Amino acid sequence: MAIKALWYLSMADGHYPWMDDGIFPVDFDRYRRLAETIDQGGFYGALVATWPNDPLVSATSVVGFTQKMRFLVAAYAGMTAPKLLAEQALTFEKLSGGRLLFNHINGREERAKTYNLTAGHDDRYKSAEHYWKAFQEHYLAGNPSLFPNTRFSLEPVQAGGVPLWGTGESQAGVEHAGKVVDVYLLMLREISIIKDRFDAARASAHSQGREFADMGALASVTVRKTRSEAEKAFYALFETTGVDLLRSKLEEVVARRSKGEQTLASYHAPDAQRQEWVDYILKGQLPPLESLRLENSLFAGMSAWSSLDIFGTGSSAAYLVGDADAIAQNVEAYHQQAGLSALILSGWPLIDEAKHVAELLIPKLNEIG
Repeated sequence: MAIKALWYLSMADGHYPWMDDGIFPVDFDRYRRLAETIDQGGFYGALVATWPNDPLVSATSVVGFTQKMRFLVAAYAGMTAPKLLAEQALTFEKLSGGRLLFNHINGREERAKTYNLTAGHDDRYKSAEHYWKAFQEHYLAGNPSLFPNTRFSLEPVQAGGVPLWGTGESQAGVEHAGKVVDVYLLMLREISIIKDRFDAARASAHSQGREFADMGALASVTVRKTRSEAEKAFYALFETTGVDLLRSKLEEVVARRSKGEQTLASYHAPDAQRQEWVDYILKGQLPPLESLRLENSLFAGMSAWSSLDIFGTGSSAAYLVGDADAIAQNVEAYHQQAGLSALILSGWPLIDEAKHVAELLIPKLNEIG
């Protein structure tokens, strides 16, 4: 079984999209070319993430320029009526030939509140279970035309409903995933952590008489023909960002997570490696490349949606870095030891790095398993 490799289809793009002068303006032509690159590069599909743009509308805008790739569209339960989402899915499915997947996101309170969803984190999981059940029922029922003169209806393309991908690491999240999602996702971390999380999720699904179709993880990647080229390109993310901007971003996230009670100087990381990064930054220095290595070819980095992970909670800012053989060997270990079978990857700029991955890494991932 080849690893299902997905890329990011995102309007947030650039050489360094977390920097004001490193992010590209929104450009439909580039967005279309990104979709075409993913489609032609041998990727299983792409995650269409939530930003200020609507992900389903974004996916629809480029689906006609593609032929094979699946669209994993992020969706928050409750933000759209389940019947309306089913009608939208049926339409997308008919036009794409059944290439829709949904990424179920429970979300943060600040995001949920913008839609007047005031339930707490765990309570949103409970309501999401009912939401996705109702959605699949409406989808599988199809949508007949209400015009009496014309017999016309949109019928479901995928017999079991639209596959649902999703995560959840809290006790409530793992229990919910076991009941609802078809593909379980985590942020990529060290193998021992991933194995423990996957085992807990599989146990949850088994207790519900279910099995996951795949076990997946999100990460970033920098792959080149040689290890030295890859590591140089990866570390350029830090060198170009600079220690001052990195510290500013970490100060912001520490203040947010601690509700203003801590600064970076008063924060204590959960392990010695992450505390070393903090100490370097407080001294006005970037952490050296080797200190960022988590294990093998896995490094701590930064992305458009996540600064350096000093909290040890996992983020898609973890990077697979190296030549294709080394990265594939790492992924093979995740597959053999933890059961990983899907990867959602990103790299900057998205088109450029997708081409490197398509040329160098996808053939290797296709051989795994």
